[in-house]
Amino acid sequence: MSSVRINTFWILFEKLFFVLSGLFINVYVARYLGPELFGVLGFSLAMTGLIGPFTTLGANNIVFNRLAKNLPSGLQLLASSARLRLIIFALLALAFTAFAIPYFEDAQKRTVFLIILWGSFFTTNDIFQVFFNARLESKVNTLCQNASLLASVLLKLAFIAAKLSVTAFAIANVLQWATSYFMKRHFFKRHHEAKAHSTGKISRRHAKYLLKVGLPLAFSGLAIVLYTKTDQIMLGMLIDDTTVGYYTAAITLAQGWIFIPQAIIASHMVRVSEAARDSHLFEKRTERLFRLILWLSLPIAIILSALSPWVVGLIYGEQFSASIDILYISAFSTLFSALGTISYRAITVLGGYRFLFYKMAVVAVLNIAANYLLIPIYGGVGAAMATLLAEILSSVVFNLFFQGGRILKLQCRACLPLLVTENSDAKDRTR
Repeated sequence: MSSVRINTFWILFEKLFFVLSGLFINVYVARYLGPELFGVLGFSLAMTGLIGPFTTLGANNIVFNRLAKNLPSGLQLLASSARLRLIIFALLALAFTAFAIPYFEDAQKRTVFLIILWGSFFTTNDIFQVFFNARLESKVNTLCQNASLLASVLLKLAFIAAKLSVTAFAIANVLQWATSYFMKRHFFKRHHEAKAHSTGKISRRHAKYLLKVGLPLAFSGLAIVLYTKTDQIMLGMLIDDTTVGYYTAAITLAQGWIFIPQAIIASHMVRVSEAARDSHLFEKRTERLFRLILWLSLPIAIILSALSPWVVGLIYGEQFSASIDILYISAFSTLFSALGTISYRAITVLGGYRFLFYKMAVVAVLNIAANYLLIPIYGGVGAAMATLLAEILSSVVFNLFFQGGRILKLQCRACLPLLVTENSDAKDRTR
């Protein structure tokens, strides 16, 4: 079995366990807290998610590509990225804290927000996840994240049995992130510290490179977060936390299968990155990945949308019936999100950082406008409609303007029946 397939297996195992366990406990927590308090958690997670792109400086894909091609240089970028993330996170967290104190009139909501805000350090500064994926060692990520999730599930079940407040569940989330972070850090130091110490020194040159190349990606990453989190944020601001709870419940189910395409993409992008200098091979591998994800994801989205009344009723119960119409639409948003992940990462391999910045900025503005127009009229369904529109524009339509529609052409060819011959596969394997 090839290293790519082994790596895909471990990512799939991680995501499968993560999604199933996470879905189970999220449903249990949602039933316990009810739509309003569950919405408080969802709103806080959405708001704090805004600092992620700037903290990482869009560097995950840059560092991933460099590690896959050149380990010593990649380690230097990794070290420089870690220092920059720490500084930027501290500055942004302080700014968000200053915003939260006057904004949240309810003390409990303010406390939940601040706990999740400062606890997000462990997710935004997790450089080890990128390293292990790029080096096809996703087994480490799988073990660490699944162990931390299992501990979190048990802790949350104990909190439910003890009938604790929503604040306790915010703390449980942070403990899960921290456990995963320190476990990965331990494995990195144990197996790679010597190599990282000799080649992964922080340098001003690499820091400047990350700032120069990463800032456009940071803004594009922020734009992505805006059009994926704007719905929850604007629902909370324009309507109420209960509606956020309905919406969060729906998108939890809609995204419950995204681990399958994510695992495949994470492993196959290594081979796509390796083919960057061979135009024909790059396009062949990228088109093949688009085709695989499209024909795998489309049936899932159709079935989930068709069965949404039964799925919501079975999992959440009657109190979340308002989530049904949201799930109808959100199932297809996840499909386009998966396709968008491929196009985003393929464009970074081709150096289209500035294009991504402009594309995602336009999509974010259009998404905010769509949410502003649709939420007051349709509530959570309006937010789902705005998100679907943004995903289609981002993942497909706007790719027309990159290198003469190069990525869009690959997507269009991927929609055709599978026509790859065994001969072409054999040629690809020999290159």
